[in-house]
Amino acid sequence: MTGPPTVVTAASPSLPLSLAARGLGELDAAASLPDAVVTLFSVLTYLGNPWVCLFAVCLAYVVGPRAGIARPSAAFVLALGLGAVGLTLGLKAAFALPRPPGAAETGYGFPSGHALGTTVFWGGAALLAHAGRRRVRLGVAAAVVAVVALSRVVIGVHYLADVVAGVAVGALFATAAVAAGPGLRRPSPPSTRAVVACFLAGGVLSAAAAAANPVEREVLLAVGTAAGGAATWASLGDTLSARSTGGAVSLSPRSLVVGALAVPVPLAAMAAVAELPVRSLALAGAGAVGGAALLSLPVAAATLLE
Repeated sequence: MTGPPTVVTAASPSLPLSLAARGLGELDAAASLPDAVVTLFSVLTYLGNPWVCLFAVCLAYVVGPRAGIARPSAAFVLALGLGAVGLTLGLKAAFALPRPPGAAETGYGFPSGHALGTTVFWGGAALLAHAGRRRVRLGVAAAVVAVVALSRVVIGVHYLADVVAGVAVGALFATAAVAAGPGLRRPSPPSTRAVVACFLAGGVLSAAAAAANPVEREVLLAVGTAAGGAATWASLGDTLSARSTGGAVSLSPRSLVVGALAVPVPLAAMAAVAELPVRSLALAGAGAVGGAALLSLPVAAATLLE
C-alpha cells in the first residue's frame, strides 16, 4: 500500500539530477553485507508491511483492553494508518523521485512508505496504549521503526534520505494527530468524535492522493475504508468503546476468539479486491464494507455468541 505501480526509471525533469540520485554511498555499503544479513533484513522489513500493521492493530482492536490498548485508541491508530497511506502516496506523487537503480520494487521512492507507515502505526500505538511504561513502549516502537527503516536501505529499495524523510513525516503526523485528539500528556482513550474526525482526515488525505494519482488502486481502497470506519464509529462508537466488563459489549473468551479469528477475513477480501481489474467505485465500496466489518466485529461476536 505504499507506492504507485508505475516503474520510474528517470528523474523528474523539474528536479535536479543530484536530488533524484540522493545517494550517499549507503547502497554500496549495503551491497557489501553478507547474504545472511540481507536475508534477515528482508524478513524484518515485513514489520512495516501495511497489511501486517493493519492486521496487528485490528486484532488489538477486537481483543480490546486485554491487548493493552483501549478499543477507541486502537480504532484511532487504524485511522492514523489510513491517513499515512494517503500521505505517503500523495508525497510520492508530488516529488516523483525514483527508487535506486535495480530496486526490486516498483514505484516512486521518496519518501519511504514503510518508514512513514511504521512510524505512524507503531508510534501511534505506543503513545495511546496503556500497558507498561510509556517510555518503554516508545523505546520499542523506535527500535522497530529503526529496524524497518534500515531494512529498506539494506535490501536496496530506498536511499537513506527516503527513510529519514519517511520517519520524520510519520512522526510529525502521528504526534500532531494524537495532540489534536486524545492529547499527548497522559492521553485517555479518544472520544467518539475524535475517532470519527481521524477517519475523516485519513479519507481526505487518501482522496487527495487518489486525485494526484488516480491509477493507484490501494489508495482508493483506503478512501472507502476511511469512509466506512467513520460511519461505523459514528453509529456504534459509544457501544464499541465499552470495556469488556460492565459495559454495553461484554465479550466472553469464546466471542473474543471468534472475533479475533474473523479479523483476517475482511482484510483478505480487501487485499484480493485490490488486485482485481475493477473500477475505482468498486474499490472504494470494498474498502467501506471492509472497514465497517472490521470495526463491527466486537458487536457481531457479542451478538452471535453471547
